[in-house]
Amino acid sequence: MTAAVPPLVGCQLWWARTTDVGPEHDALLDEDELRRRARLRTAGDRQRATTGMALARVLLGIHAGRPGGRLRVDRTCPRCGEPHGKPRLPDVPDLHHSVAHSGGWVAVAVRRGAPVGVDVEGVGSWTAAELHDLALVVLAPEERAVLAGTPAAARAAAFATYWTRKEAVVKATGAGLLAPLDELVVSPPSAPPRVLRWPGSGAAPPILHAVDPPAGCAAALALAGPAADVVVADAGPVLRRAVGCPG
Repeated sequence: MTAAVPPLVGCQLWWARTTDVGPEHDALLDEDELRRRARLRTAGDRQRATTGMALARVLLGIHAGRPGGRLRVDRTCPRCGEPHGKPRLPDVPDLHHSVAHSGGWVAVAVRRGAPVGVDVEGVGSWTAAELHDLALVVLAPEERAVLAGTPAAARAAAFATYWTRKEAVVKATGAGLLAPLDELVVSPPSAPPRVLRWPGSGAAPPILHAVDPPAGCAAALALAGPAADVVVADAGPVLRRAVGCPG
């Protein structure tokens, strides 16, 4: 199984389809993850959750040198103590990961030594009014001006690009970012991804990386701490081998 996963140098970004996971992958999840999945309302949400949790456990187990199903994953929020915080591994604290999903796609980013954040969003069929309301919450005034000047046919994709860049930064910082999204300014969709204004105090802002998203989606990757090379790979063979299926 490990032959399909290279050593962790820099950052790895793995893409899976929700169809890569079946009932046999439930054995990889712990009781808390099974309970969290059961609370989700739709079959699609449950399948996306299963794919993300299973893939994360497979990859983290390989890089930690132990069975992924036995890893302890702590999701305690540092602010309120509820189990919805950024996931971390108490027994392997230098191994960081981030999970995102949209539609039939799931992304898992893994890195050693510094936090990582990944986000993927489907380009929604928002109405002009819905986009306007979302932009008021997510975008800074200068970003809203760029969005307003974008041709109507490209406006949803532009907004999704802004949104994923910001969400990736938030995920990489975890609880460290207290300011709302409209105080974080990123480069416009026509430019390489970069943080332009950073409301966080102390540490430098995460480094944004360009990501080739699946069709119909926008995606972004953010690395806190030092820069790192990013390797992108297909997780399908890894997930199949994890449960004894041919790659």
